[in-house]
Amino acid sequence: METQCIDVKRIGELVDLPADHRERLHADSCPRCRSLVESYLAFMQAEAVAGSGVEKARKSLDVRIREGTEKWIPAETRSSSLAGEPWWRGLLKPAPVLAGLAVVVAAVFVWTSRGPEESVLRDDAPEAQAFSLQPAEVGSDGALHLAWTPMMAADSYQVRIYGPDLSEIYRTANVAETSAVIDRSALAADLPPALDLTWRVYALRQGDVVEISAPGSIRAP
Repeated sequence: METQCIDVKRIGELVDLPADHRERLHADSCPRCRSLVESYLAFMQAEAVAGSGVEKARKSLDVRIREGTEKWIPAETRSSSLAGEPWWRGLLKPAPVLAGLAVVVAAVFVWTSRGPEESVLRDDAPEAQAFSLQPAEVGSDGALHLAWTPMMAADSYQVRIYGPDLSEIYRTANVAETSAVIDRSALAADLPPALDLTWRVYALRQGDVVEISAPGSIRAP
């Protein structure tokens, strides 16, 4: 007679059978059943961390699972299904528990250690061609004269200037006008005399960004 794969709830009962029992022989030859048996034995041989409450949790979960299964498991199958070890005990194996805790701790650390938002000019910035920049001009005193076309949905604008490495080096306060004059002294003192900068205008509405211009160049010999 063909032997079917063992019910996962009866793994504890299976390991107590004689080695020549037909179900034990099936478990030895079936990859699925053999894997279940090996996992069960590894779990039973592992020692719970002192004070972890694993044993208390086992007893509590055993009671709840037994109470719940009595409501839907047919009477003729209860004795065999409840005789084995509960399937959920594999979740309490020390290695999975510790691995799960490590993932949670790492996620919390990354979230809490994030610094304030940094503005860097990137190619994946939102597309914004609804308004355009005028060519930048550099006065004889080194001041930057920047202007752009208005954006209908915006009530203010913010200019951001990026250095040669495309990291932000300056941003203006929010202004209602469509132009701005930035003194050379407002920029980083260590910039080379020959300016090679990039700038962008952020169109805002009630403080929220609604559009971002395409990047423009600031060049000065």
